[in-house]
Amino acid sequence: MFKVLQIECDDPEHTFLTQHELAENLGFPLSRLTGWRKNGGGPKFTKFGKSVAYKVSEVNAWIDEHTHERIGDRAVRSPRRLR
Repeated sequence: MFKVLQIECDDPEHTFLTQHELAENLGFPLSRLTGWRKNGGGPKFTKFGKSVAYKVSEVNAWIDEHTHERIGDRAVRSPRRLR
């Protein structure tokens, strides 16, 4: 079992977060997620009709890509990934 963004899930590949859940767990305003969807830069998302959802595995991948050891470094894999 993985614990991701304070949400426990058995299978992060098939577990989705709503945009509201993701914004709350990341501590970002919903408008930031909306901006990322329009302009790029955020985690990959899925649309089900008019609903937006984020696959937990995609959020983890995005977090890994944006993890740095110090300012100016390229992104590096972090052993402290949220689980």
